[in-house]
Amino acid sequence: MKHYDYIEWLLYKNEMLSKEKSEEMKKHLYSCDACMEIFLSLINENEKETAGKIIPYDFTFKVLNNISKTDKSKSKAKQSKKSFYYQFGYYAAVASVTIILTLSGLYTNLVDAVPKLFNSMQATEEDSNIIANLSNSIVDSTSSFLFSIENKDRYTGRNE
Repeated sequence: MKHYDYIEWLLYKNEMLSKEKSEEMKKHLYSCDACMEIFLSLINENEKETAGKIIPYDFTFKVLNNISKTDKSKSKAKQSKKSFYYQFGYYAAVASVTIILTLSGLYTNLVDAVPKLFNSMQATEEDSNIIANLSNSIVDSTSSFLFSIENKDRYTGRNE
């Protein structure tokens, strides 16, 4: 972004530039805070008094009132639209994940594996160290469960 110096803004303020150059600087002024500060520093007290006579006392209040009314109506519409798209995207993502998991057979494997896991975790009275046996049982059940999922995926992948 090209910035303009103090002299260029002084020429702009006094309308001593070509129309094209003035338009270019005007557009730049809207987007550059540094140049805006330079330009505002060129405004003297006489110009402020003249503007004060032209602009009514309640001008700022009226403008801010109108802006706040406009922003509220637009923001409500945008918010409801964003909310709809967010909810729709959320439900679409959840539905996609559910379909993928169903097609991969994960739910079926879980239904089959949970009773097996529960049965393997039940401790017998003959076991001397219940905690060690329980942890071993969980590890064994988990590894056999994962192994069965991997094998099912391999076999179904070959058949398709």
